[in-house]
Amino acid sequence: MLPYFSFEKIVLGPMTFYVWGILASLAFIACLFVALKEAKRKNISRDKIISLSIIIIISAFLGARIFYIALFWDYFSNNLSDIFYFWKGGQVLYGGVFFAFLASYFYIKKSKLSFLQVADVVALAVPLGIFIGRIGCVLINDHIGSLTNLPWAMEYLDKSLRHPVSIYLSLNGLILFFILWFLRKKITRRGILFSLFLLYYSATRFFLDFFRCNDLDVCDPHFYNLTISQWISIAIFALTLIWVLWYNKNRSKSQA
Repeated sequence: MLPYFSFEKIVLGPMTFYVWGILASLAFIACLFVALKEAKRKNISRDKIISLSIIIIISAFLGARIFYIALFWDYFSNNLSDIFYFWKGGQVLYGGVFFAFLASYFYIKKSKLSFLQVADVVALAVPLGIFIGRIGCVLINDHIGSLTNLPWAMEYLDKSLRHPVSIYLSLNGLILFFILWFLRKKITRRGILFSLFLLYYSATRFFLDFFRCNDLDVCDPHFYNLTISQWISIAIFALTLIWVLWYNKNRSKSQA
């Protein structure tokens, strides 16, 4: 059994450093490092990748926070000042992905780069960021799991034993990173690595969200017994699969 803990901040004299913010910053640095390394291999401009990374981090942060606030509007409507306490966590990953995707698409098109080629680079980097960023969620105990009697269950404040969901999500990001890193030189067609990222993550996120709590007032809202992230996962998986089938069909026709 894992004991309950919450490591939210580090106080050094007059300075306070919030753990989630530190891990989020480290996640961005790690993503940028991997993206620059892969961009160099693909002969993509270093400066454009750096500019794109800045656009992604800003838009992803805003999108993730906006989605979180919308999801828990009943609370924030009565605590408006808490909207700006972003250093305490409170993000919806898919909200960040949605905003970052839109902002990236327009920047890539404006820069006259190949969207699919750049998307493959980003897809390789993001899972490492998920792994590190979710460690921040682990440390601040940001997500509450469902009840379980497994040996690695975490004891919650009310002494109930629950799934350590944040650990699952973090390790899932690391596994995805290693899979894509192994495949990056074996897959040459543009867009396939990006598609694998979307298919894998949406499928595993759908599955892992079943380990989130649904028996407490502070649990994520459920709609027809599924979380909003599970509904988004279903949509992403279906749309990506349709695109892959369409892409392969049209590629086969062009080679016929």
